[in-house]
Amino acid sequence: MSLPLRTVLQRAAQCLKQHQIDEPLADAEVLLADVLTLPRLNLYIDAHRPLSDAQHHAYLARLCRRMQGEPVQYITGKQEFRSLSFEVNPQVLIPRPESELLVEHGVRWAWQWAKRHGTTYLQCLDVGTGSGNLGISLLHELPECRVCAIDSSLAALKVARHNAHQLGVADRWSGLCGDLVEPLLFDPPRFAVCVANLPYITAAEWQELPPHIKDHEPAAALLGGPDGLDVIRRLIAAVPAVLVPQGMLLLEVGWKQANAVEALMRQTTGFEATGVHRDFAGIDRVVWGRMP
Repeated sequence: MSLPLRTVLQRAAQCLKQHQIDEPLADAEVLLADVLTLPRLNLYIDAHRPLSDAQHHAYLARLCRRMQGEPVQYITGKQEFRSLSFEVNPQVLIPRPESELLVEHGVRWAWQWAKRHGTTYLQCLDVGTGSGNLGISLLHELPECRVCAIDSSLAALKVARHNAHQLGVADRWSGLCGDLVEPLLFDPPRFAVCVANLPYITAAEWQELPPHIKDHEPAAALLGGPDGLDVIRRLIAAVPAVLVPQGMLLLEVGWKQANAVEALMRQTTGFEATGVHRDFAGIDRVVWGRMP
């Protein structure tokens, strides 16, 4: 006899808890909602609805993957970011809430730059685009904006391009494969805003990461060398060549890295002013540098 949703969900949460999953009930809900293609709330509205055998088998398969440590987002193939649903797979990092701060300040600065220059047209740059969540979010919030997205991984760029099409901004989004801003240097366009969430995990921090990150998310998108700043250091040196006057670079950084990154910007020829924005946890999360 088929079990009702409520019973299936309770048993699934207990099973995930036994496997030391951090948020067993939430993960159980997300995976069941994915099988049924329903909002999570409906799992409780329709709590007495029975699960078919096919649905039960599909759910068990997802639970097994989760119990083995695979992130929920890779199992469902999607992650929400700024109210948009992005496709994700193991070729790209899973978008995280703290990265929304980059978008918030990118949008704010873009509007200020456009107002100051008497235009609504903007060109923005998204370096290390991954799933495309930063650049595509900018496009949704800046109707006159165009985004150039760069990633060193062709597989990641394919995911980002798919997301741009799915989310209706492909006509204002373009992608390039290469190292940081190198693909732009032969005939450099000029960008008002550059956002970047680059690798910033130190070698020591890598050893302490939980298995669901270290064993599943792409290491190349996380590891930033001994001090975590190898890639960030190179972008800070290179990006002034592609920013307009008064253009802004916004970088997401790791815990306790903001002072070092801001110092790198101050030492780099080209930046007139620098600063730091804290996230909702009070961590210095975004470092900015502005061109003269």
